[in-house]
Amino acid sequence: MRPTLLTLVFVMALVAAADTAFGQLVPGSIGNGGRMPDTMSPGALQPPPVAPPAPVMAPPAPQPNTYSLQRDRLENQGYKVQRLEQENDGSWRARVSRDAVPTRPQGVPKKVTIHPNGQVIEEY
Repeated sequence: MRPTLLTLVFVMALVAAADTAFGQLVPGSIGNGGRMPDTMSPGALQPPPVAPPAPVMAPPAPQPNTYSLQRDRLENQGYKVQRLEQENDGSWRARVSRDAVPTRPQGVPKKVTIHPNGQVIEEY
């Protein structure tokens, strides 16, 4: 009986030694709540947050009606506009008439050109 008892004690000692050597659970297992040591990689990380989409901007305001602006400009200078056309270079050419008065010694211009920079040229 003595060898059986010694064998049993020996097996119990091995189990106790194995229990202390393997007492820790494997990292990431259910027994330790899935926690991993700080020295181990946490595995696949979540993708970085995606930037929110750019806000939708309203279209730019329409440009003013340059035809009507040029016509008003000429009429405010005392001309009667008969015809107004835009040239390829952005200037406006107008056939105009104006009442003759003594303060205009050159006479009455027949055509007026308005350049994009605002310069007005009268042709007699």
